[in-house]
Amino acid sequence: MINSFIKALSISRSKFFKVFNILSENKISAKDIELIEQMLLETDIGYDVTCDIIEIIKKGANNSSDLKSNIKLHLVTMLNYHQELRIKEEKTVIVVVGVNGSGKTTTVAKLAKFYNRVGKKVTLVAADTYRAAAVEQLKIWSERVGCRFIFNQNSTEPASVVFNGLESAIAKDDDLVIVDTAGRLHTSENLMKELAKINRVIENRFPQFSKISLITIDASLGQNSLVQAREFGNICNIDGAVLTKLDGTAKGGIVFPLYDTLKIPVNFVGVGEGFDDLRKFNPIKYVDGIIDNA
Repeated sequence: MINSFIKALSISRSKFFKVFNILSENKISAKDIELIEQMLLETDIGYDVTCDIIEIIKKGANNSSDLKSNIKLHLVTMLNYHQELRIKEEKTVIVVVGVNGSGKTTTVAKLAKFYNRVGKKVTLVAADTYRAAAVEQLKIWSERVGCRFIFNQNSTEPASVVFNGLESAIAKDDDLVIVDTAGRLHTSENLMKELAKINRVIENRFPQFSKISLITIDASLGQNSLVQAREFGNICNIDGAVLTKLDGTAKGGIVFPLYDTLKIPVNFVGVGEGFDDLRKFNPIKYVDGIIDNA
């Protein structure tokens, strides 16, 4: 499991490897600094974090042996306030949101398996009423996980499907409800209003449920993900993120601006398409994955 996580960060690590190769030289020129800045930006860590690292490099230019540890310390410190997503003993509903193609439905299934393994009684709710394939896919996943599946084929109203799902969870005394919502662009006003309605139904009609909103972030999209997360946050409070598709061409550095700019913690990362390829996010292991052996 750890090996797959380390492998998924190989692109970011290769960029840092080149940076540290330059820093190992006796004298760092202004041209070197420009090249390092470009390489850091290519990891998707963002402009502000890149500037922080460049400042560390400039201050420590005469003692390059400490630069790697100082950069690592800075990145770990940035993620210091990270809090693990904790599902309390009370009934909880996790609403998973995100844009089309960000891996929402697969993430919902992986979350169901993750929490099923730790003893939670899980109900999956298919509130994506626009994509029939998503409903069928989630139904198959639920059978593999061994959890209940709720979908109202007589209603195309997502808030109504969520209402039915929560009522069913109460009746069956399930601990955790995970809701798969339709993929939507943050610019789709009607769909964003629909998402707001789902949240109002949960908050106003089911106060016995603790609500958590997670956004799926496609790691390959880089800085565009910040715009998406900010706009979704205007509709519903985003409690955390699942960074998906980290095993592809993604660089993974988007974790840092998510924390630094939006204060959104990454709770899980997807490192493959398999059912078991979901990892709890660990800040220290993450930084180790892009800095150590670089």
